[in-house]
This record gives sequence, structure tokens and C-alpha cells, in this order.
Amino acid sequence: MAEQQAPVVMMEEIVSLEYTTLATDVGIRFMDCLIEGRIIGHKSKQSGLVYVPPKGYCLMTGSPTTADDEVEVSDHGVVTGFTIIEPIQYPGQEETERYVQAQVLLDGASSALGLCRIQDIPFEEVRAGLRVKAVWRPPEDRQQTIVDSWGGRAISSCIQHWVPSGEPDADPASIAKNMY
Repeated sequence: MAEQQAPVVMMEEIVSLEYTTLATDVGIRFMDCLIEGRIIGHKSKQSGLVYVPPKGYCLMTGSPTTADDEVEVSDHGVVTGFTIIEPIQYPGQEETERYVQAQVLLDGASSALGLCRIQDIPFEEVRAGLRVKAVWRPPEDRQQTIVDSWGGRAISSCIQHWVPSGEPDADPASIAKNMY
């Protein structure tokens, strides 16, 4: 005899969730450097890969990285992937216009930096391989409180957005190995 299943009941509710991410010492150092107008990463002694933001370990080998492994990277890079965001309106949504969110592989880094807003270029001209540069917020406007050392909020509190640098595009093959 087959069991009878209860009917599916749908309900609509507005739910709010708040959470806090505690910054690590590595994350605090990353944010402090952003406030100074510098971008740092950690270079793994074992793999030679440079992680931005630094993680405190190498993703490929699991070996730890420390302040001794800190390197400064450029605020210029290449778009490795992107999405054109069409904001859907919901309670609390602040975005109303389309925008481009991209991953940018900074010169000197091995891992792409996410949550980079690309501006000053038509949507149809954004592409993988596009060379971009950071547009920094004025020093007095950079957030002095660490909110989330790993998320885009840390970066966007200091870098307003990214714009085409005017340099020739990167060869897509040259960035393929850095798409993790």
C-alpha cells in the first residue's frame, strides 16, 4: 500500500539574517594595506603562487604562508570573467541599474580578485582579457573599520570601481591557468 504524502504548503514571509565574519590577522593586514592604497598577497614558497587576498596558506599545497611571504601586487589587471547584473527589485535592494561584476587577475597575482565592478565601458565591450585599473576612493573616504576582510566589502570600501586601462587586451591563453 502506497503511503500518502501531505500536500505541499507554500507561505510567503520576509526573513532577515545577520551574521558577522571575524577578521583574521592576515585579513586585518590586507585591509590595512588597502586603506593605505596598496594591494598585498602571499606568495607560497612551495608552489610559487600569489594569493590575493592572502589566505594564510597555499590552496594547492596546503602549506602555511606568513607575513614573510607578503608581496605587493599592482592595481592593474585583466578581466578573467564577468557577469552583467540586472537587479531584481526586492525589499532592501539598493541597486536599480544594470552593472558589470567581474573577476580581475591583478598583475603579480595568481588568483583572480572577485566582486570587481567594471565601469566606463559599454556592457557589450566588456570581455575576458580586458585590461583594467582600480579607481581608488580618496584616502579620507576609505573605510577605517574592518567589516569583512575577505569579502568584496573590504575591497569596495577602498576601491570604488575598475575602468579600462587603455592597454592592449591580454591573450586569453595567458590567463587560463589563473581561473580558480
